[in-house]
Amino acid sequence: MKARLSTPEQRFIEDGVKENLRSDGRGRLDFRCMSLQTDTIPGCNGSARLRLSNTEILVGVKVDLGEPSPDFPNEGKIQFSVECCQSSSTGGDTTNEGLGLELERCLQHMTTHSTIFDLKTLCVIPGQQCWVIYVDVLILDSNGNLFDAASIATKAALHTTRIPKYTLINTGGGDGEDEFEIEISDDPEEGTSIDVSKFPICISLFKIGEHYIADANLEEEQCVDARITFGVNGEGQMFTVQKSGSGGVDPSVLTEMFQIAKDIGIRISNSLNDCLKRPETSAQNVLGEK
Repeated sequence: MKARLSTPEQRFIEDGVKENLRSDGRGRLDFRCMSLQTDTIPGCNGSARLRLSNTEILVGVKVDLGEPSPDFPNEGKIQFSVECCQSSSTGGDTTNEGLGLELERCLQHMTTHSTIFDLKTLCVIPGQQCWVIYVDVLILDSNGNLFDAASIATKAALHTTRIPKYTLINTGGGDGEDEFEIEISDDPEEGTSIDVSKFPICISLFKIGEHYIADANLEEEQCVDARITFGVNGEGQMFTVQKSGSGGVDPSVLTEMFQIAKDIGIRISNSLNDCLKRPETSAQNVLGEK
């Protein structure tokens, strides 16, 4: 874990935020450069690696057959797992394990809305078999703003994911009921892609003093009174709002933050969508900010 800032160092960062000139030269709402590479893990159904300054996220997606939930027999599942490498720094007083669980819940919660992704398309045999999408997020290193970075990498990895093509073969049950065997194609190119056009990303705004900033680095996060993370997609639809930190946020300021997060979310989602449409799998610059 990175050493705590001294009081003069914290005051320097707070003064910079107040003057809209952060320690790395950015304005309050500017993002750092973000590079993205897809199809980075052989053997996965989908994968992506994202760097946001020194924050580095690796996401792998595997698709396997499983049993549907008894409450939703006609739907498949998406399950998230988040792990922080021991060498990664989280900053503040949050442990790697605690941060991983918080991020895992955030990602899981954002996908519970039926308007994001139709889980019924993952049903294979109602009440018996479905596709389960396992999304494994590995935080290789952190220089702040993990929620935004992880959600963007996750969306990119899901974009590259293919659901295997399968055929149901009726083997004819002895009791007169149909019984099926599932024959799965080995050719990934025959698989079906996942529509992530409405999948949200996290946009976090960090309150420092009387102002708030986007894309806080690790040092800035140590000065944060409160973080509010919005789940917003490219159409400006807001799905989740999550607050952490002990500091309060005035309702009028919260309304302003809501609109700012919506605008940033639309802009980054559109830039990400443009990036994902390109055929290159080598690292691409998602944003052109400092």
